[in-house]
Amino acid sequence: MPAITRSAAIDIPETLIDGAVRKAKSRLMPMIIIMYLIAYIDRANLGFAALRMNVDLNLTPELFGFAAGIFYVGYVIFEVPSNILLGRFGCNVWFARIMVTWGLLSMATALSRGVVSLSIIRFLLGFAEAGLAPGLIYYMTIWFPKRELSKVISYYYLGLPLSSIIAGPLSGVILDHMDGFFGLKSWQWLFIIEGIPALIMAVVCLLYLTNTPKEAKWLSDEERDAYDRMMEQERKEVSSHGHADLRASLLSPQVWILGIGYCATVFGLTGLVFWMPQIIKQFKVTDTTVGLLSTIPYIVGAIVMCWWAARSDAKKERFWHFIVPSLIFSAGFILTAFASSYWVSLLGMVISTAAFLSAVPVFYTLPASFLVGAASAGGMAVVNAVGNIGGFFGPWILGYVRQRSGASAALYLCAFVVLIAPTLVAYLRFTNKQMPWK
Repeated sequence: MPAITRSAAIDIPETLIDGAVRKAKSRLMPMIIIMYLIAYIDRANLGFAALRMNVDLNLTPELFGFAAGIFYVGYVIFEVPSNILLGRFGCNVWFARIMVTWGLLSMATALSRGVVSLSIIRFLLGFAEAGLAPGLIYYMTIWFPKRELSKVISYYYLGLPLSSIIAGPLSGVILDHMDGFFGLKSWQWLFIIEGIPALIMAVVCLLYLTNTPKEAKWLSDEERDAYDRMMEQERKEVSSHGHADLRASLLSPQVWILGIGYCATVFGLTGLVFWMPQIIKQFKVTDTTVGLLSTIPYIVGAIVMCWWAARSDAKKERFWHFIVPSLIFSAGFILTAFASSYWVSLLGMVISTAAFLSAVPVFYTLPASFLVGAASAGGMAVVNAVGNIGGFFGPWILGYVRQRSGASAALYLCAFVVLIAPTLVAYLRFTNKQMPWK
């Protein structure tokens, strides 16, 4: 008798499915990681540019925080429509469109002349990039079974630490060595150089990204059929206790509560991404060294994230695998704020970064556990859109608090806000017993 898949409802050889999933991972995950990596470089390089740009554009911490955060206003406005259009045009075409427009706008940030022009470009950049993150999550739910989901989302989320590991040193070198080249400031070259890869990746995506298992010519006929039957069975299982209809997902209280929780988590993320270079600059080091030191939290975080996500999949447990790192995320901010040594502050940032990266891949399995099909596309977009409201208010509020009360007060605020997420997830867990989380 052939081995049977983990789902007893379908009679498919497990070795056939496992081989097909491995092929899908090896073909699709590198492109997914690179897309998210490039997106995060173009989203977060403002933090490094600020080391030179803020002086040239006369930006106070509050004005810088506003310009950094307004990216998320455009992002939130177009996120749900973007995911709906993704379903209409296909993942490969829509992802390519997203990358072309954000690459051009990222490069156009070099044209900024003050807070107004910078804010307009950042708003348009958010509008252009909207839909990529929830679209990629939705794309992975189309391709990968639930037992693999936390792991593959952690691979996807490697784009975040890898973007910082690559962009940190690169940004530092550009800032230190390209000032005045062809009459441009070094921070202008930073935006121009780091915007080009998005244009290149758009072409790769258009040519090589496969929308669904049914279209995968790189799978054998048997693998394609088995893959499609397996994913269809999972879609039926999820829809039996969740939502398959777009309207139902958009009206689901659970979706909106998860969005608010993610908003609190993203608020904390902005404290890491946009202010970490300026905190490290207090070490009195060069911009190149700032870039190198900023990679340390992300290197540690990437290792911890992959281990934690694999542990969550192996134990088939999501709830505590989100709650524990969320609490540690808060504790890291407190350590950074309380520390009297720069090196202890860096340790606090390492702890917060590793905890954040461990929490988010598990978090995204929560809406995926009760949303499927059109509901998944719309629901994921709602969660991400509401979550990224924290991306707007985070830099702005933290800049305001930092300017008036100091860096420690801003970090304590981050520590408090990020606790909202595990509180809301715990509320859902204990008031909705039908939720398929352990």
